Amino acid sequence: MHSSNKRYRIKDLKNTFPIDDIIEWDVQNWSQLMVYWYPILQQLPKDKKVLAIGERSGGLSLWLALLGFEVLCTDIHDISLRASALHKKYNVTDKISYGVIDVVNETGIIGEFDVIIAKSVLGGVKTNRSDPNTRVAGTRTKAIENIHRMLKQDGYFFSAENITGNHLMRSARKALGKNRSWGYISYTELKEMFSYFNSSEIKTFAILPTLFSSAIVNNIVYRLNKFLMPFTDPSKRIIAFTVAKK
Repeated sequence: MHSSNKRYRIKDLKNTFPIDDIIEWDVQNWSQLMVYWYPILQQLPKDKKVLAIGERSGGLSLWLALLGFEVLCTDIHDISLRASALHKKYNVTDKISYGVIDVVNETGIIGEFDVIIAKSVLGGVKTNRSDPNTRVAGTRTKAIENIHRMLKQDGYFFSAENITGNHLMRSARKALGKNRSWGYISYTELKEMFSYFNSSEIKTFAILPTLFSSAIVNNIVYRLNKFLMPFTDPSKRIIAFTVAKK
């Protein structure tokens, strides 16, 4: 696995990148993906062919373009208008093109990309977009198989996903009906999914989200999450950041 000995902090990365626009939601927790992935991404040649899937507003594509990569920014429907507005804001439109890719049902792309990146995608995939009952483990496995096929040999897949986490979060999601609109992945399932790759490394973070209306409360929760990291089982945290190599 390509790695770097240099460690980065969110404070340092925030001075370099527009983290709020890159991450979009639950920023303090999910921005940890930048800490884990940046040491690898910064060492890759900038001529690598990069695909971002499930991009919504184009946040990860923005980050990759700012790093110097040329990126194909995609979702299951056309997001070019919405995403290009963000990319124009940071003058990176010359590095980004747009497309539509259904990662579950895609069959025509084989060995084309050096890097594929996705944030909060695998938990939402469905075989039939109009049928929530097709949001199941088998569909996620199919998506992983397709991503693996779309990568070149020695290519990387960077994935950030919600996982089932601790009992408190599982109960809260059930009470709020979140389980009906999202497929939360267990830590064990995630490890099995990435067994398709020659190597993979999974890091997890946070026991609670930083989605409260008060910035002060979010800061306290984030600091609590950081403090509890050494004392919590990786499988009981709520977000998983994976780097897999084909």
